[in-house]
Amino acid sequence: MSVTLDKIKTYEGGKSNIPGKKNIIKLSSNESPFGPSRKVLKAIKQASGKTNRYPNADSLELKKNICKRYKVPTKNIFVGNGSDEILGLLCQLFLSKNDEVIIPKHSFLMYEIYASINNAKIKYSNVNDYSFIVDDIIKKVTNKTKIIFIAQPNNPTGIYLDKKNLSKLLKKIPKRLMVVIDAAYSEFINNSDYTDGLNLVMKNRNIIVTHTFSKIYGLASLRLGWCAAPERIINLLDRIRGPFNVNQIAQVAGSAALSDTNYEKKVIRHNTIWLKKFKSELAKFPLKVYDSQANFIFIKVMNATKLNKYLLSNGIIVRTLDNYEIFDCLRISIGTTLENTKFLNLIKNFFKNEKKQKKLTI
Repeated sequence: MSVTLDKIKTYEGGKSNIPGKKNIIKLSSNESPFGPSRKVLKAIKQASGKTNRYPNADSLELKKNICKRYKVPTKNIFVGNGSDEILGLLCQLFLSKNDEVIIPKHSFLMYEIYASINNAKIKYSNVNDYSFIVDDIIKKVTNKTKIIFIAQPNNPTGIYLDKKNLSKLLKKIPKRLMVVIDAAYSEFINNSDYTDGLNLVMKNRNIIVTHTFSKIYGLASLRLGWCAAPERIINLLDRIRGPFNVNQIAQVAGSAALSDTNYEKKVIRHNTIWLKKFKSELAKFPLKVYDSQANFIFIKVMNATKLNKYLLSNGIIVRTLDNYEIFDCLRISIGTTLENTKFLNLIKNFFKNEKKQKKLTI
């Protein structure tokens, strides 16, 4: 397989530091503001004394707990070193040179990177004010198309395909196509018109749904994810993965996280309150607030670069989106109550200063 490495983009995550600044507030990577639960920390401590032993190669106990929590048979579950590993393995399995992949514009960057590594041609479907256009995705399908990636909801916009449009997409495309639904933020959504696609996996031969422990469960540094897929695809993934692809600490932490439903409810409650508050408070200023449905907010602002510099100068890191080819928007993660309050106060001060400067120039 020949890959032109210089054409593959390097993934750049959210910034973690500001030179010369201490006590930084990081709202750039959609991480949990709470960290792991006490149950998880206890499980990690107990497992840390057994790191001389290899982990369970098949993550069997974790699969059982995923089955219990998400109502998916263990034979249809694959556990990976983050959902990123799973996305990469799927591209490795199903893509060859000159195959085509369809990705809606402004979606998670790793779809493009993994497809490029496997010499696939990427076709971007159009969006309407950052919402997916199902008809354009369908229009882009050719006899060379192998995979369609759908972030549900999308990162960095937080917008999702409702049940009606997802159903329309699945009905209109050939059954031979793989549809990968990335549901990294699904636990934060409780809308009646939303589905993460898990209910569709058992009814279709071509749907794969990925989930992560990084967001709702606060386990980003452990790199733990899973997918639900038809049994034949699970078997193929097991053939090409590494022999011990998920470490033991990640496995026990994942199981503990799934059992701590009270903690999960706490995280969701906090996120719901602040997502609503962010939307209502930010709507008071001259910017556009999108109806993001995740653990972050997506805003369009005329002076995004200037606003970002102001926030950085005051110790707050948000996500600029130039590498998504979005130049007038910012993505802001939901933080702790204190972090969120400081952010909103700075936004208020920024636009107050902008208004003063505008008056001085008149």
